[in-house]
Amino acid sequence: MPRRADPRRRAFLCAALLALGLVAQPDLARADDPPSPPERTKQWQKLSPEERDRLHKRWQEFQQLPPERKEELRQRAREFHKLPPEERVRVRQNFDRWQKLSPEEKARVREKFQRFQQLPPDQKQRIRERVKSQGQGQGQGQGQGKGPRPP
Repeated sequence: MPRRADPRRRAFLCAALLALGLVAQPDLARADDPPSPPERTKQWQKLSPEERDRLHKRWQEFQQLPPERKEELRQRAREFHKLPPEERVRVRQNFDRWQKLSPEEKARVREKFQRFQQLPPDQKQRIRERVKSQGQGQGQGQGQGKGPRPP
């Protein structure tokens, strides 16, 4: 069973993944090559000073991670970049929506998700189908048809 990250770490990891996606070179996917510093990329030059500062701090935090954790994040970044563009947009929108939640709202979502995880498979499937049918015609809102998602 895969290891679950602490919710606060999960938010950091999502931000780190997005940062990697913004500043990573194409050769980042190769685990044997160290990534080049973000300051050398064209994308980096296009960012505002505030964005550069924030991403530079994330980059430094990433550099402090153990090698196996770095590789896990690189793998997730590769998987993210393999997604169809519309799915990447949906993931980013969900991340943005999560970031805007208050700590209390995040706690409620986590509790609801944990309760969902404890349900039998058939009941989970019924809920997914109900959410999918409710999401029909709603565009890019909640209930996009893939069932409850972890934060």
